[in-house]
Amino acid sequence: METSLFTGPLEEMVKKFLLVVPNIAAAVAILVIGYVIARIIKAVVVKVLTSTKLMGKVEEMKIPEKERPVEIIGRLTFYFVMLFVLLAFFNVLNLPIVTGPISSLVSTVMEYLPRVGGAAIILVIAWIIAKILKLIIQKGLALIKFDEKLSKYLGKEGRQPSGIIAGIAFYLVLLFSLPPFLEALQLTSVTKPLSDMWGEFAGIIPNLLAAAIIIAIGLFIAKIVREIIVNLLIGFGVDRGAERIGIDKNLGTLKVSGMIGTIVYVLVLIPVLIAALDALNVSAISGPGRDMLAIVLNKLPAIFAASIIIILAIVIGKILQTLLAQILGGLGFNRLLEAVGLKQIGNKNPSEAVGIVVFIYILFFAVMEAAEVLNFKMLSNLSGEFIAFAFKVILAVIILGVGILIGSWVKRLVQGAAQERPFLANLAKAAIVVFALAIALQNLGIANEIVALAFGLLLGSIAVAAAIAFGIGSKEIAGREVEAWVKKLKGEK
Repeated sequence: METSLFTGPLEEMVKKFLLVVPNIAAAVAILVIGYVIARIIKAVVVKVLTSTKLMGKVEEMKIPEKERPVEIIGRLTFYFVMLFVLLAFFNVLNLPIVTGPISSLVSTVMEYLPRVGGAAIILVIAWIIAKILKLIIQKGLALIKFDEKLSKYLGKEGRQPSGIIAGIAFYLVLLFSLPPFLEALQLTSVTKPLSDMWGEFAGIIPNLLAAAIIIAIGLFIAKIVREIIVNLLIGFGVDRGAERIGIDKNLGTLKVSGMIGTIVYVLVLIPVLIAALDALNVSAISGPGRDMLAIVLNKLPAIFAASIIIILAIVIGKILQTLLAQILGGLGFNRLLEAVGLKQIGNKNPSEAVGIVVFIYILFFAVMEAAEVLNFKMLSNLSGEFIAFAFKVILAVIILGVGILIGSWVKRLVQGAAQERPFLANLAKAAIVVFALAIALQNLGIANEIVALAFGLLLGSIAVAAAIAFGIGSKEIAGREVEAWVKKLKGEK
C-alpha cells in the first residue's frame, strides 16, 4: 500500500518527462543548428562587406577595432538570425509565455526591416552619386588648373581648394539624401521640418550660384583692369617719379602703381558686390549690404577728390621739403644754428628738420581740405585748429631762436668791451632770451597776464638793481658834484 503511494506519482512524472523528451531534444537541436547557421551567416556578411570598396572607405576612418562598422553589421545579423532561432526553440518547447513577446519583437523587426532596407538603399545610392559628383568636380577643376591659379593668392599650404570644393559638394549630396532617408524610415516628426528647411535651401541655391558667378566674373574683370592700370602707370613712369620725389620710401615694398591698381580693383568690385547681393534676393542680407555699398558708391567722387588732394599734397610737400632743405643749407642756415650750438635735431640737420616741418604742415592742410570735401566737419575743424596752433608754435620757436641769436651776439659784444666782467655779458644774454621767451609765450596765448606781469616785474627789478648799484658805486662822485652845486648856489647869492 505504501509502495503504490510513492510509485504512482513517480511513474506519472516519468511518463510526462518521456513525452517531453522529444520536444527538448528537437529544441536543443534547433538551438545548436540555428547558432551554427547564425555564425556562418555572420561570417559571410562580414566577408562580403569587407571585400566591397564602400566598406573599405568606411574602414579608412580611425575607428577602434571593437567598433568597426563591419563587425557591428555582422553582430547585428547574428542577433537577427538568433531571434528566429529562439522563437523556434521556445515554440518547440511549447512555452507560450516566452514565445509571445519574442513573436511580437520579430513581427516589429520584420515590419521595420523593409523600411531600414529602403533607407539603406537610398543612402547607398546617395553615396554613389556624391562620389561620382566629387570625382567630376575634382577632374574638371584639375583640367582648368584651378589650384595652380589660386595658389598665387592663397599659397600652397593646407588642402587644395579643388579638394575642399569637391568635399563640400559630396557632403551636400549626402545632406540632401537625409529627407528621403528619414521618409523611408517613416519618421514624419523629423522629416517634415527637415524637408521644409531643405526646400528653402534648395530655393536659394540658384541665387547662390548666380551670385557666385557674378563675383567670379567681377573678380576676373577687376584683375584685368588692375593689370592694365598698373602697366599703364609703369609705362608713364609713375614709379620712377615717386622714387625721385622720395614717396616710395614711405610705402616700403609697395609701389605707387600697385597701390593705385589695388584702389581701382576695389572700386570695380563695389558694383560687382552690389549685383551679387541683388542676385541673392535675400532681403535680410542683400538690403543692408546693398544700402551700405550704395552709400560707398555715392561717396566715391568725394573720396576720389580727397585722395587726389592728399596725393598732390604729398608730392608738392616732398618737392618743397627737398628744395627748402637745399636752399637753407646753401644759405648757411646750418652754420648759423651751429654757432648757437644747435648742430642736429635728432638725426637731421636743421635745414632738413625745417623741410620736414613744412612737409607736415602742408600735409595737415591737405587733410583739412580732404575732410572738408568728405563732409567730415569734426575732423576738418580739428585740423584747422591744429594748423592754427601749429603756426603759433612755429612762430614762437622762431621768435625764441631769434632771441637766442641776438642774445649770443650781444654777449660777444659785451665780452669784448668788458672782458673783466663776464657776468654782465651773461646777464645781457639772459635778459634778451627772457624777453624773447615772453614774446613767444604771449604769441602762444599762454597766460598773457601772468607773462606780462612777470616780465614787467623782472625788468623793474633789473632797473631798480641797476639804479641801486649805480648809486652805491658812485656815492663819492655824486657827493662832490652835489657839493659843487651847493657852492655855486651860495656864490650867486
